[in-house]
Amino acid sequence: MIGMSRMKARLDIAGATVGLIAVALSLTPSLLPRPAWGQGLVSGLGFAVGYGVGVLVWRAVARLSRGRLPHNAAEAPAWIVVLIGFAATAALMPFALDWQNSVRAAVGMPDTSGFDWLVAAVAFALGSWLAFAIGNGVARGYRSLHRLVAPRIPMKETRPRASSALTVAGTVVAMLAVFSIGLSILSLLLTVASNSKNRQYDPDYAQPTSPLRSGSAESLIAWDQVGAAGAKIVGGGPDAAQIATVTGADAMEPIRVYLGIDVPGSFEERAQLAVQELERTGAAERSVLMIAGTTGSGWLDPGAIDGFEYLHAGDTALVAMQYGATGSPVSAILTPDLSQDGTAALVDAVTAWWETLPADDRPQLVVYGLSLGSFGIQAAYDDALDLLDSTQGAVLAGTPSFTPIWATLQDERDEGSPYPLPVFDQGLHVRWADEWGGLEALTTTWQDTRVAYLQHGNDPIVFIGPSVIWSEPEWLKPDQRSESVSKDMVWIPAVTAFQGVVDLILSTAVPEDAGHKYGNLAVDGLHQVTGDAGLDEDAIARIRTVIETYDTFSPVAN
Repeated sequence: MIGMSRMKARLDIAGATVGLIAVALSLTPSLLPRPAWGQGLVSGLGFAVGYGVGVLVWRAVARLSRGRLPHNAAEAPAWIVVLIGFAATAALMPFALDWQNSVRAAVGMPDTSGFDWLVAAVAFALGSWLAFAIGNGVARGYRSLHRLVAPRIPMKETRPRASSALTVAGTVVAMLAVFSIGLSILSLLLTVASNSKNRQYDPDYAQPTSPLRSGSAESLIAWDQVGAAGAKIVGGGPDAAQIATVTGADAMEPIRVYLGIDVPGSFEERAQLAVQELERTGAAERSVLMIAGTTGSGWLDPGAIDGFEYLHAGDTALVAMQYGATGSPVSAILTPDLSQDGTAALVDAVTAWWETLPADDRPQLVVYGLSLGSFGIQAAYDDALDLLDSTQGAVLAGTPSFTPIWATLQDERDEGSPYPLPVFDQGLHVRWADEWGGLEALTTTWQDTRVAYLQHGNDPIVFIGPSVIWSEPEWLKPDQRSESVSKDMVWIPAVTAFQGVVDLILSTAVPEDAGHKYGNLAVDGLHQVTGDAGLDEDAIARIRTVIETYDTFSPVAN
């Protein structure tokens, strides 16, 4: 890459060409719409990275040509390149507008405005400047390393070639070392910062006074051990009076057991404490017991757990355990074992306790998880058969693509059923849905035990995996595509995967029935899997109305 001062004067034609191609690719349709500033930033970074790739590729080709091509591509004054860029952008703009608006239309959002594109242009400038500045720093590091290595090559006749090879090798080694050290430091800093944030409670959530909540005065878990995420769970949610008002039925005070990361002991020891807390609160006497898998930060979707309690008029017990405090994307990359080990320990302990209860007089045992919570819950079982044998129901929303049980069921779906909404074994036990009522779409009888997978066709966490880098995914093929995916979206090697990752990070401002938001749909799933407390259709409608007002999920933060 080149320094910014040089860029102001002249730009490499090969680099600029590839950079403009990268900008065009960044504007192609993806799964979800992005905020204007996010799209501009991504396009700016794309231009700078594309520029660097173009320069490097040209130089590699020139080296292979053995002098038939110049080492540097032709350069032109920056103003000419900018003028060409504006012309290319003007030519591309009608397509870009159609592409972006088709993505927004697929999720029911209005078209972009002129102001959106102005914001995107400013963000583009900032993004490209930042990337060029980083590239300039890398180039300076390379030159400094070259000056350090070259004088130490003993044989003059081999010095140019050897010093160049050693410099390249040294640069690669140094960059890998810096990356590894930086990743370790970043992981440590994020963990420390997240743990600190986890101890900063939201003042809107007071310590519970009910003995049926962890963190109360009677609880085995102290208030300062539930953590910020846990405080919102045990300090929030509806009480018996609120449930009665919404449902019109006599209601009980729900039981909520939650253990934060500050509870001492191993995962297994903490899980046993959770069992003791269930015993203390009388969970064995409730109609339904839910084991909930948390996301990376320890969060649970309030729409799902509140809706669960409304459905059963509070005759419920919920138990969850935090395994970390970093958001799910960070947790999945840096500490992937925590979600498996922590959730599995809780599932094993609670299931073992539940099995000791009288078979004809114990709660219905169900499991629930969203996102990394769904992954953690499924990691506690050997396969789908084990899940069916060990529980009496499961609701799993937004399951990540790297989840083995989910992936196996997807691949072994009934012939002719679509990938976004498969049918497995005619839907006798396992079903998929992307909208309210979708679980009832099949004509076969849904037998017990029931497993419900909830997945929107445009959820990047569900459908973007490593294989999308090099092969066209099934969910983009004409006979497999979900209606919630833009008709203009096509698979582009590497680009589609990159677009999906960007969607995961930036696309949070979408309606509740799109992307990675499942609170309202989870209520339908829980209703179909666990039943209700004898409520009529009007009561179910009122519950749905209440939950539809929730808008809390952010995949990056949670």
